[in-house]
Amino acid sequence: MSKTSATGQLSISRFLRAAGALLLIGALLLSAPEGRCGWGAPARAATAPREGETRRVIEVRADAFGLPLADDAIARLYDKPSVRLHQGDRIQVSVFVEEEGDYTVWFDMAAAESVVVTPPEGQLWIDGRLPVADARRIIFPVYYRNTTDEFPLDRYGNEILIPQEQHIRWTKAPMRDINFSQAYPLRVHLTAGKHSMEFILTRESALLGSIYLEPFSPYRPYREYLQDHSSPDSSGVLIEIEAERPSYKNNVSIRPLYNRSLDVTPYDTYRLLLNTIGGESWQQSGSALYYEFTVPEDGMYCITLRALQNYKSNFTIFRRITINDEVPFEEFNEVAFPYSPQWHNITLGGDAPFRVFLHKGLNTLGLEATTSPYDVAIQNIRKIIADISALSLDIKRLTGNQVDPYREWKIADYIPNIDERLSAIVEALQADRALLSAINQGLNSAEIMNYQMALDNILFLARDPDKIPVRMNRLSEGPQSAIQLLGGVLSSLQKQPLALDKIYIHSPDTPPQPPPTSPAKSLTEGMKRFLHSFTPNPYQSIGAREGEIEVWVNRPRQYVDLMQTMADQTFTPRTGIPVKFSLMPNESKLALAIAANIEPDVALGISTNIPFELALRNALKDLRSFPDFDSFIRIYSPGSLLGYIINDSVYAIPETQDFWVTYYRKDILQSLGLSVPHTWNEVLKILPELQLYGMNYATPLSIGTGIKGYLITAPYIFNHGAHLYGPDGYSTGLGSDAAITAIKFMAEQFTVYGMPLTVSSFYESFRNGTIPIGISNFETYVKLTAAAPEIEGLWGIDLYPATVLPDGTQNRYATGSAQVCIMLADTDKPNESWEFLKWWMSTETQREFQQQILLNYGPEYLWNSANVEAFKALPIPQEHKEVILKQWEWLQEPVKLPGSYIQERELSNVWNRIVFQGVNPRVAIDDAIITINREMARKMEQLGYIRNGQRVMEFKIPTIETVRQWMQGSED
Repeated sequence: MSKTSATGQLSISRFLRAAGALLLIGALLLSAPEGRCGWGAPARAATAPREGETRRVIEVRADAFGLPLADDAIARLYDKPSVRLHQGDRIQVSVFVEEEGDYTVWFDMAAAESVVVTPPEGQLWIDGRLPVADARRIIFPVYYRNTTDEFPLDRYGNEILIPQEQHIRWTKAPMRDINFSQAYPLRVHLTAGKHSMEFILTRESALLGSIYLEPFSPYRPYREYLQDHSSPDSSGVLIEIEAERPSYKNNVSIRPLYNRSLDVTPYDTYRLLLNTIGGESWQQSGSALYYEFTVPEDGMYCITLRALQNYKSNFTIFRRITINDEVPFEEFNEVAFPYSPQWHNITLGGDAPFRVFLHKGLNTLGLEATTSPYDVAIQNIRKIIADISALSLDIKRLTGNQVDPYREWKIADYIPNIDERLSAIVEALQADRALLSAINQGLNSAEIMNYQMALDNILFLARDPDKIPVRMNRLSEGPQSAIQLLGGVLSSLQKQPLALDKIYIHSPDTPPQPPPTSPAKSLTEGMKRFLHSFTPNPYQSIGAREGEIEVWVNRPRQYVDLMQTMADQTFTPRTGIPVKFSLMPNESKLALAIAANIEPDVALGISTNIPFELALRNALKDLRSFPDFDSFIRIYSPGSLLGYIINDSVYAIPETQDFWVTYYRKDILQSLGLSVPHTWNEVLKILPELQLYGMNYATPLSIGTGIKGYLITAPYIFNHGAHLYGPDGYSTGLGSDAAITAIKFMAEQFTVYGMPLTVSSFYESFRNGTIPIGISNFETYVKLTAAAPEIEGLWGIDLYPATVLPDGTQNRYATGSAQVCIMLADTDKPNESWEFLKWWMSTETQREFQQQILLNYGPEYLWNSANVEAFKALPIPQEHKEVILKQWEWLQEPVKLPGSYIQERELSNVWNRIVFQGVNPRVAIDDAIITINREMARKMEQLGYIRNGQRVMEFKIPTIETVRQWMQGSED
């Protein structure tokens, strides 16, 4: 048996109890809103006191809530009364506490069947106050399970993920901190006597049974557990569980993985098998896997995990172990898994394995990722970051953000306590570094090195505080500043990745053995795979069988696997049309395939700039030639189609859709006393205040370098009431007064108002607060929701700033193109391909796809469908969804015309010449107009619209109203 000695199970409860006490001190004291329901009867003591504990558990049953009792299928799975709550519902009850002390709050609950990914959330108020700060946001579990027992195979014999479904399950859920990072449930201190309780469901729907107040007591140590369980050791039992097949889980992000190592099973030389689970998909604290198994008799058993922790070098990660939904003893609350580059059988307890009592029959093992050993450090880092930010803001207020290396400051004259503030930061950093080093057994991980670098920065600044104004890059600005280094450590500490291959439940006398391996087998298998690497990749093969539609997809394989599965399960049985999906890792290959006459029937995930160029060369099918096209496109925002229209023909339909909205930091704007601006005039008013403190406002023009494309320049033209082209489409429209005003404003944002010319990463600048407000898109939204835990709840989104015209009209047009679907002109299956496109972009299919991609891979895979109705079902906060949908009402894509590429480029050049070279705006625009009109005329002549200098064909310029008329005409 390959067994690690002393796996390092660490008990760090004393730190965690101290952290809990600190959190209690910081609880918010707020007034409770008025309740909707009447008061329930006082609850009674429901259970006998624990051994050595005089306080008793208080149970409040659902029939005391004053609401109609539930009587549906889910309610009947619970053996007590329950109620069904929807968002905004509340219950109010009173309880009588016999003895003062700390209590934990528990809820018998089940997520409603309508919940997909976003879990139910609630608030608990006691005596009109939040008993602890995190009672404002109590997150309840939602469980998921596989829909089948076996992994399905794709058409090439490789295993693919099993579709997930919600697992309706009643559970007794404690009130925990919002990050699930504390070792114990939140504690509430209650005095003896009568107390009022109000619970409000703030998100989703759930069924609620009894509520319990249980006296707090820490988990007993292992030695006491053994004294309470005198059952004999079991003998001869070895139960092997494939870890990639959990009975259920509470986080959709946790998924099986392919692993080609000979150290895992099952293994196949040529096929891809999903033979492990977790890794970086199982790193969020609170995310758990559950395994049900049956033992033949009552007795004491051991648990061994075949695990791999090679994701974080010299770093220890932790898991909380539960047996039948309970932590049996203290050592199982924080089980350590140190770094190891190889798979190992890790028996819990190391050389002296822990024995766990299991009753005969069905038992459940739970494995939950936990950051509880690091919770003190996490809380301290958050506080230190806040302290550094406050100090940085105070210094910027003093200096006016003027960095003058020759100016001398006496900082202590203006910030008398600066030495004490720096010393407090240093002491906290030193204590945390010692804690991290102890947990990781003195190993020097990347987290500890970054921590030390941040500490060195503060120590360096503390030696001469008067130099801080010219050394802000060490304090709060730049990638190597203390605040940025600590932000990186904070993010890393909250990630606890671990991969599992197998789980063994076994008798102490029957330890599991690792799979046999040998150098000869490794060499043989390596040679086989090397030779196999010369065979063509079937996922990128060209050509379909007789009667099949061939679809190329410009997306990663996990998307393609799900598309193929959905088409095989729904589209093909319904229509009789088979579909073959192939990966298209580089969409430039599409033009080469057209030239070689090996193009597919349909292509998905195509960039928005490609369809127009292909359509001009007659390479794409006119989708409006299908009689039901006008009725089909009612699923879209009208303005989203404008970039794919030539005259009355449409050559692409949107697949995904972007959005440009205002992102703002609630905490920073509130500290500065600023409100969120809704117009550009309001933006300009808050700029001086932001810039006074070294902050700024970011526009899309600040993002990236090089050419400023239509996606970010065209909205300025639209919102000033101008047009990109002349009314006949044969000339530019940039010479109008409105267009000139728009271009001047584009430039003056930087030349007059001092907005940042370049923002290398709006996401990073937004996280660290140097740019607390600005305009960005869907990519930023995904990053902030998935990778910015330190500002969770501290940011929001609002509409794109409106341009106020002289007549009072407010325009807030913005672009939103992302990826599109096209049909190739030479397809011999146009009707079948059109049926496929309608199926793929239908509301039903898009909703199913976005739900399955989230269930299979987690929230990092948000699918921003261009189907507006399908997008409404996306599980994101309702307040965010309303802003995005409202902004999509202003979506307007720039129209493409022959030669429009030159105007897109010249508009960018005009901005660059004004901003960087100081050229007069009118001169720059007039020069550009000459170049644009000349190139457009040449292109029109090349395509046959002009002959001998005369216009021989009309060119229609589509508008949003044009598309609306098509949609309305289909309803008549």
